[in-house]
Amino acid sequence: MLWVVLGLVCFIKKRQISISINKKHLCFLFISILPFIYLTATLIYTDNYEMGTKRLIQMMPLFVFPIIFYLNSETFNKKKIKNILYFFSVSVVLLILYQLTYTLLHLDYFLADLTKEEIVRNNLIDYKQIPENTINIIKVRRFRNLMVDLTDTHPTYQGLWIALALFVFVKETFNKKMESKFLQIIFLLISFGLVSWLFIMATRMPIVTVLLAFILTFLIFKKTKLKTKIGVFFLTVFLMSFGYFVSESIQVRVKEVFKNGIELPTNDGNVDKYNSTNVRNGIYFCSLSIIKDNLLFGVGVGDSQDKLNECYKVKIGAKIYTWSNFNTHNQYLYFLLASGLIGFILFIIQNVIYFKLAIRKRYDVFFYTILVICLISITENILSRSDGVMFFSLFCSLFIFNLRQKE
Repeated sequence: MLWVVLGLVCFIKKRQISISINKKHLCFLFISILPFIYLTATLIYTDNYEMGTKRLIQMMPLFVFPIIFYLNSETFNKKKIKNILYFFSVSVVLLILYQLTYTLLHLDYFLADLTKEEIVRNNLIDYKQIPENTINIIKVRRFRNLMVDLTDTHPTYQGLWIALALFVFVKETFNKKMESKFLQIIFLLISFGLVSWLFIMATRMPIVTVLLAFILTFLIFKKTKLKTKIGVFFLTVFLMSFGYFVSESIQVRVKEVFKNGIELPTNDGNVDKYNSTNVRNGIYFCSLSIIKDNLLFGVGVGDSQDKLNECYKVKIGAKIYTWSNFNTHNQYLYFLLASGLIGFILFIIQNVIYFKLAIRKRYDVFFYTILVICLISITENILSRSDGVMFFSLFCSLFIFNLRQKE
């Protein structure tokens, strides 16, 4: 609210209350807020009005940020945007250093044998008979859960932030205008540290996303020969393979995908059989089942979670779905579930236009940011938590209302 007030003050001071309408920016504004407006309209036919209102308040930056940036269009020059990206990137580094320091100070805990509580919780009997692979899975889960408690954010969202910070540091490392070799080395080391943390946290989708986003941004925005493009492709394959073999935590999480396939979690009460893969399979199964019956308009922003919980209970019955509210874990499925084909198409159109603008204006950081968001949205409901909705709204609004042709 303070940010909104200051934004209005800046607008009034600069324009002296005389609004000069920029049709292009007005169109951008309409495109940016339309998905949120349509989600709000679904309150008309949602049953759980209270939950719907709560969800919309949480997603309010999707509406507020574009408006304030629209009113202050062309305020941020290239230097200001660069400084904002620097501040954000440094804050991400500080967050990781904080977690790393905490981890090193409590290393004995992370490497210790499984506790009785962990053995009971995972429905295991004898520690000596537990497979090494199962022990590793539980230890990775132990580490991730403690980091979530420490920072109050999920590793996937950290991966989202790290992706942008990594782009900023890598770009500056190879910036031809960078005169300080010392700074280049520092930026390179920071970039290596950011990538290492992604592997330590075993964030599968952010790792894949960063690699794909980097290679696509490079191929689109850099004029290179075919040999170079082929070399970049094979380098990407090598890095992904290398990361898999050096990171045991990644191996654990990848192997469970092949082990479970499309298998759903069972209702026999064996909690040791639950993992992120089969739990997600259940989520997608229920999401698609509900979407099929409410394809055009969806179930409404307030009823989406209630409908999912009902499906988990009736059609799957696994105990794990009673431990917490599991959303669609896919932003596209969320729009289909909550607002039907209409809301889904509006969200797709919004992102397609963002991509077109970024490419036309040769704005690589904007293109990269949207690409990362769209890719991570395949496995995460990023606009359902403030960690994701603030990131999306802030940077998309900042870039889209301050677009300039690359100098």
